[in-house]
Amino acid sequence: MTRDDDNGRVFDGYARLYGPIAVAGLGLIFTPMFDDLEVDPETGSVASRLGNLWETASNANGDPAVLGIILALVLMALCLVATFRPRPPSSALPIGIGVVSLLIILMLATKPGVGDPAPDLSAGGAGSMALALFTLALAVVHAVHLARWNRERAAPVRPLP
Repeated sequence: MTRDDDNGRVFDGYARLYGPIAVAGLGLIFTPMFDDLEVDPETGSVASRLGNLWETASNANGDPAVLGIILALVLMALCLVATFRPRPPSSALPIGIGVVSLLIILMLATKPGVGDPAPDLSAGGAGSMALALFTLALAVVHAVHLARWNRERAAPVRPLP
């Protein structure tokens, strides 16, 4: 990060990461987020199958799944914008990506609307959690880097004595 980097080539590395995040996020919303609950033969309790976000959203209690789908689509859209514009004029884009990632992490950790007892995360849910954590870390680093770079560019150049 130097003053000589006026064209922002350093920020192209962020763009190379946001694109695959968007593609991976699209694939993960079609996988089940939670493990299915098994039937207990002694008590006769019925197992529940949650399925992927789209199947869960179609249930009567599927409002959290609808919110999860919306958050995932917003995150993918923001990541696509960041792929093609890795050096926006302000840090708003990476901050937005970080906020949406944090909301996804909270939803996966609290498991709203899946019942009691809450099932464990499936492989797709663990992958979504890992992807959201990585995206949050990347967005924070990108926002700080971009803020520092913009501040350096705005600072007047002092002549050498």
